[in-house]
Amino acid sequence: MKCVTGGILIATAEQAFAHSQLVQFPNHLFAQDILMPASIVLLATGTGFLVWGMMTECRTVPLEDSKVKAQN
Repeated sequence: MKCVTGGILIATAEQAFAHSQLVQFPNHLFAQDILMPASIVLLATGTGFLVWGMMTECRTVPLEDSKVKAQN
């Protein structure tokens, strides 16, 4: 679940960055002031969740179990 959360937050960061670049003239400075920092925070949080999920949720096969499976 942490990996999925990280992926969603990274996608949200990309969308916030894209929207900050696409806002038209009268409001573009206000949009960039809010969406650029928000995209950086979302990217950092999403990357943290993704790394945390990879470290905790991805299982490795213990050495003892792999030897038993290889003998069968």
